[in-house]
Amino acid sequence: MKTSFALSLIVTALFISGCSEEHEIQNALTYTVSEHSFKTEVEAKGHLIAANETLIVAPASSRGPQTLAWLMPEYSQVKKGQVIARFDGEQMRRQSQKNTNQTALAAQDLAQKSGEIDKDKTILEHDIVLVNEEKQFAEDYSIEDERIRSKLDILESQQNVEFLNAKHNYYDWQTGRFEQSATGELMLLKMKEDQYKQKLATLNTNLSLLEIIAPHDGLLTHSTNWRGEKPRAGESLWPGQKIAALPDVSQMQLMLYVSEREAIDLSVGQSLTFKLIALPEQQFSGELIAVSPFPKSIKRGDPQKFYELKATINQQNNALRPGLKLNATILVTPQSERLVVPKQSVFTEQNAHYVYVEEAGEFVKKTVLLGKHNLSHVEILAGLAANDVISLIDIKDI
Repeated sequence: MKTSFALSLIVTALFISGCSEEHEIQNALTYTVSEHSFKTEVEAKGHLIAANETLIVAPASSRGPQTLAWLMPEYSQVKKGQVIARFDGEQMRRQSQKNTNQTALAAQDLAQKSGEIDKDKTILEHDIVLVNEEKQFAEDYSIEDERIRSKLDILESQQNVEFLNAKHNYYDWQTGRFEQSATGELMLLKMKEDQYKQKLATLNTNLSLLEIIAPHDGLLTHSTNWRGEKPRAGESLWPGQKIAALPDVSQMQLMLYVSEREAIDLSVGQSLTFKLIALPEQQFSGELIAVSPFPKSIKRGDPQKFYELKATINQQNNALRPGLKLNATILVTPQSERLVVPKQSVFTEQNAHYVYVEEAGEFVKKTVLLGKHNLSHVEILAGLAANDVISLIDIKDI
């Protein structure tokens, strides 16, 4: 009897222990819906930029790259008229000298050709005058009286007149052809000379732009290329390539980057707070003014993509300088009491969202309408009520 009672106590204890363990597992896989304090914040990293700045670029008048010989150190205070950068012009000076020589040779060829054409034209005009005189003489003294001259002499005289007429016509034709040929040759040489002069003028213009002068006072900042590298002496730069800037430091802005996985409902007008890495004890505030429509890579070889954002600063400060790194927190959804559930409890099928609600010991599939969300929870606008128990896992997978 005692043995039987002890055995039943053991069985009862094991049963109670099993039920308790099963209840704990069940509780771990379910969630009781209730209202919680809810807000959405998005973390961002970035740096300070000037709202307005004057770009400093490599001279755009040349066709090929130019070598940067010297660039003023970054964050230097410059004055209007001060030299910011200087390019190496040795190659252009050699090209300029070469084009100067070619221009002089072209002018000499043009002068020589003009002299030859004038000489040939003078000879041709002289021949025409002689032919006209011979023709006139032959016509004036042509005697066709058979009593004075023989028929053979008369016939020879007529043939001579016809020959002189043909010779005159030939010289007239040659004169027209000569003028056309001479005009074409002179135009070709003149065009060649103009081309050399144009190249020379372009090179002289480029030589005058080898030194970049500051258009106004400002704080010089260096620009980075697509590899994140800043310009340095000895580097070849293409025409129009950005090398530096003179920002207006009186009006600063934020350039922010948010990972595409963490970018939740970002829009213009949302408020934010940020701290400079160099001044972690001081907090600033601002407001988003631009959000890129799609994410993109910001580092070469890095597959991760980021949304690019711009923000104003509510209160400017002398400590704010271009390029300073910062961390920001964007307030997407202000804090309030909302009916929220974990994101993992909401499932999607055919563009419809649903959860599994416990009813009479069973889980029933129920469609819900979603509202705001953050990285861990989502707001329920319709379909659930407080104290509803939902499954944290997809029941159909069990």
